[in-house]
Amino acid sequence: MSPRVVTVLAVLAVAFADGQNEIIYQLTDEQYYEMPHLFHLDEYDGCLATGDVYCLGSFELAADNDNKLFQTMQRYSANWVDNFNHTRLHRGLCLKRSCSEHAPPSLSFPPTHHEQQAWFSSCVNETMQRGYNLRARLYKLEYCKTSASKSGGPLSVSEKGFAAALAAVLALAVVSTTLDFTLSDDARKGAGWALSWSLRQSWRTLTAPPPAPADCDLRAFDGLRVFCMFCVIIEHVCWLSTLSYLADTRFSEQTRRTTDVMLMTNSTLVVQIFFIMSSFLLAHKLLHDRSHLPPIRTFFHTMFNRIIRLSPSYFAVLWFAASWWERLGRGPQWPPLVAAEARVCRDKWWTHLLYLNNIVYPDDKCLVQTWYLAADTQLYALALAITLLLRNRRGSTAVLAALLLAATAGTFALAYVWHLVPTFIVHRPESVRAMYHGDASFNMLYQSPLGNAAGALCGLLLAHAHHALRRAGLQPHNCQMFRWVSVCAAPLALWWAALSPRLVPAGSPPRAAAAALAALERPVFALLVILALLGAINGVKSPWRTWLSGRGWAFCARLSFGALLLHMPLNKALLASRITPIQLDRQNAIFEWFGVAAISYAAALPLALLVEIPVQRLHRELTRRGAKQERPSQHVQLSQQPEKTEM
Repeated sequence: MSPRVVTVLAVLAVAFADGQNEIIYQLTDEQYYEMPHLFHLDEYDGCLATGDVYCLGSFELAADNDNKLFQTMQRYSANWVDNFNHTRLHRGLCLKRSCSEHAPPSLSFPPTHHEQQAWFSSCVNETMQRGYNLRARLYKLEYCKTSASKSGGPLSVSEKGFAAALAAVLALAVVSTTLDFTLSDDARKGAGWALSWSLRQSWRTLTAPPPAPADCDLRAFDGLRVFCMFCVIIEHVCWLSTLSYLADTRFSEQTRRTTDVMLMTNSTLVVQIFFIMSSFLLAHKLLHDRSHLPPIRTFFHTMFNRIIRLSPSYFAVLWFAASWWERLGRGPQWPPLVAAEARVCRDKWWTHLLYLNNIVYPDDKCLVQTWYLAADTQLYALALAITLLLRNRRGSTAVLAALLLAATAGTFALAYVWHLVPTFIVHRPESVRAMYHGDASFNMLYQSPLGNAAGALCGLLLAHAHHALRRAGLQPHNCQMFRWVSVCAAPLALWWAALSPRLVPAGSPPRAAAAALAALERPVFALLVILALLGAINGVKSPWRTWLSGRGWAFCARLSFGALLLHMPLNKALLASRITPIQLDRQNAIFEWFGVAAISYAAALPLALLVEIPVQRLHRELTRRGAKQERPSQHVQLSQQPEKTEM
């Protein structure tokens, strides 16, 4: 054999060997369904009712080197950005019904936990060997239970305390509402604190027309808050479906790179709008403040008012999640989805009280959506300090722009050094199923103050730019070029959210490209949003501004904070109580989206009427009574107006 032939054969052999490790991006339907189904659930209630054992767990697959099916599964799973790991199976089995032939030879009655686990493991292993010539190893057992283990046990101190607190709140509402209807007008004026829990007064506050600042038009903010909340809900509906057992993963993997799915997955960028509105409203108020109070006093007074505004509803939902949530349902997925999170809430509740849950024990997720409240509180304090330092100083806009550039550069350096990835890749299927445990990109970028500093700084930029334009006597709506830029900025922001993931190629992302997109996706989106908002608050007309400025948004906007807190536990309980795997497609996602949104806003109503508004009114009444400062009447007038906040 000539040297040339040997060389060619060697090259072909290397190419063939490399081909075995190449990523498979597409499979035919026939190839796809030759692989074992990733998820399966046996009947749950019937299994326990007949005294059988129900086990739920995950298995790692293995095979000999010449197993072509397993090689296909490995190569297809290597596209970890878009696909599930098909070498891991998730099973919920009724042992006597599905695995009677695989029972251990010397099975005791009732079987011990070790015997149940061995039975479950051998059943799945034998099934995989017989059907696919694959070996299955149990690597995570969620539970094995019988009907005897269904009882929830006696009530804990926390559960009794929550029940007592709920009864006290209802009693306060009854007494306060009765006094509100029976006391005379003069008596009500002197007993404002006793009327704090009046449902009639809370309803009037909830339905009162929003305040209208004289120097800018903030009507679009209410519609924008509701629109952004709906974007968050649709993303979380699909996110939770991915977290649970899916009936068919084919649709999710095939559509992950379609424009609408990328927009939905990347819709969490709209959280930057909440950061923008939060810091803008803060800076806008301070830049017009003429009280001349010491900056230190202003800082602590403002932060205290924010904590009073957010904490009552937040802590009430947190207390419920740590106490009664686990008891209020059942199903094959209830222990891993609800009970496991409730245990985390009982362990790290104190980090939520300090608004540090996104930093302290970041891998342990309790009410995962509340990372925003922690990050926003941290950035709110930073924005407040920056505003107090830059207030009435020249060049404040340039300083803020420099800080934004520095934050973006710092994010890029961090992402490049730590191999961090942008939002779309963060929400990859297996990372979602692991609740981002150990995911540095989620902890260091997605939920950290640094990763979300762009939104807060852009909100400050918006406030300072608006204030500078007003001070200079300029009218932005008179500039045709600016009008076009402002009107086009809103749809461009949506296109950026939908198409920016395409800047990184499919498969394992290049390090530099992933770091660049991770650093730029939030600043670019936030800059486009503040361009649109600068026009909207200064009279630039556009279809989206007209739509978002409608009268009906204010009521829902005031319930958006409660909807943020409640939509995740409500949706999670719905999914965890289902007895079959979930079907995820566009039709089901849309129906569940609007269903979860409607239930969440409906549940937010009693939370606002019984907790959020009464505590704020009580704080206002006590502050007014104890205040010993000048111009008390002006203080009361300002504090009684409904305040437009970020949520």
